[in-house]
Amino acid sequence: MKLREHNGKIFIHNFSFEEIAEKYGAPFYLYDLDVIKGKIDNIRHEFGGNIELFYAVKANSNMEILKAIRNDVDGLDISSMGEMEQSLLAGYDPGKLSFAGPGKTRRELKEAVCRNIGIISVESIRELQDIRSIASTGGIKPNIVLRLNPKMLIKEFAIKMGGKATQFGIDEEDVAPAIDYIRQNENLFNFLGIHIYAGTQCMSEESLVNNMINILRIAGNLRDRYGIECRLINLGGGLGVSYYEENKEIDLSLLAGGIIHALNQYRTSTGANPRFILELGRYLIADAGIYVARVVSEKKSRGDTYFVLDGGMNHHLAASGNLGSVIRKNYLVKNLSNPDAPKQTCNLVGPLCTPLDLMGKNVSVESPRLGDLIGILNSGSYAFTASPMLFLGHETPVELLVVDDEISVIRGRKRLRDFN
Repeated sequence: MKLREHNGKIFIHNFSFEEIAEKYGAPFYLYDLDVIKGKIDNIRHEFGGNIELFYAVKANSNMEILKAIRNDVDGLDISSMGEMEQSLLAGYDPGKLSFAGPGKTRRELKEAVCRNIGIISVESIRELQDIRSIASTGGIKPNIVLRLNPKMLIKEFAIKMGGKATQFGIDEEDVAPAIDYIRQNENLFNFLGIHIYAGTQCMSEESLVNNMINILRIAGNLRDRYGIECRLINLGGGLGVSYYEENKEIDLSLLAGGIIHALNQYRTSTGANPRFILELGRYLIADAGIYVARVVSEKKSRGDTYFVLDGGMNHHLAASGNLGSVIRKNYLVKNLSNPDAPKQTCNLVGPLCTPLDLMGKNVSVESPRLGDLIGILNSGSYAFTASPMLFLGHETPVELLVVDDEISVIRGRKRLRDFN
C-alpha cells in the first residue's frame, strides 16, 4: 500500500486517515484496488501466457473485491460451499472455479457437480466414491483433478501443507488406488490432471522453483508409470509476503524465469502442453490492505507501557500472532495521526479480556497519544475473514475500498445482535 506523508498527516490517494476515520468511524479495514490490480498485472507481465492465474478466495472473500477483479483473473480457487456461493453471486462462471479442501461433504460435492464447477480437486478415495455416486444419477460428467501430497518437503515454506503427514490430498506414493478407481469409472469422470499445494509463505525464489519442478516430476511419473496424461497441472502457489519487514519481497522476474524454464522443459520432454494454473491469494492482496484502530487508553504496568486500541485479535487474529505463528513477530505498524513523533517501544493491545489480545509486543512505533489512529500494514489477506469477529461481542469493523480516488463501503459494521 502506498502511503504518503504531508503536513504531519498520512494520506492514501487524496484522503488522510483522519478524514476517513471521521467519516466512517474506527476501527476499519481499507483496501486499495490499484495495488491489487498492479500485482495481477505484474504476474501477467512476467509469466505471459504460460500460466492461468486463479485468485484464492480464502485470502479475502469480500464480494466487492471479487467483483472488481473478475475480468483480471482466469478463475477462482474456492474451499467451501460458502465460497462457491459467494463467487457465483459475484458473477463468476462456474466453469472458472476450482474447488479444493480436505473436508468436502457429500452435499458440497453434489452442489459442485450439479452447478458444473470447472475443477473439483479430489483429496481422498471417499470423495471419488461420492462423486461417482452423484454423477451416476445426475447425468453429469464432472471435471476432476487429483490433489496429491508430494514426498519432497520444501523447508522454506513457513506453512507446510505437503511433504509430510497431512490431511491434504492423497500421498504421492499411494496414488495407485485412486488411479485405478478413476479408470474403472472413466465413463463417470472427466479426469484432467493433478493439483499440488505444498505450502505457503515462501520467500525463496529458488525453493519455489524447485517446488514447481517437483510437481512437474510427479506429473511426468504419472505419465510414465501409469500412462496418465495430465491435461491440467495446478501448481499451487505459496509466494510469500513479508508482514514484518519493509521493502522485502520476492523477485518476481527471477521467479517467473525459473518457472517458465521448467514449464518449457516439461513441454519439450513430454510433447504435451497442459493448462498450468498458479493460484495466489496472499501475494495479490496482502499489501493492498490496512487495518486501522484508535488508541482509547494508556496504561503503565510494572515498567511496561500499554496502549489499548478499540480493536484487536477479534478483528485481526493474524496480527496478534494467534493464526499459526510458531514464533510471534510484530506486524509493521504506523501511527497514522502522529507520524513525525519520536519512536517509542511499547505494547499495543486490543479491548478483549484475554492476554492473547496483543497486537504489538515491545513494538517500535511513533509515540501514540489518546485518540491516535494506529495502522497495521499488510492486512489485506487472512485478516477480516480469518478472525473471531463475534468474540466478546464488539462491533465488526467496516470495510472500505479505494477505487479511482473514491472510497466506498464494501461491508458495513455489524453488532452481535445482528447475527441472532
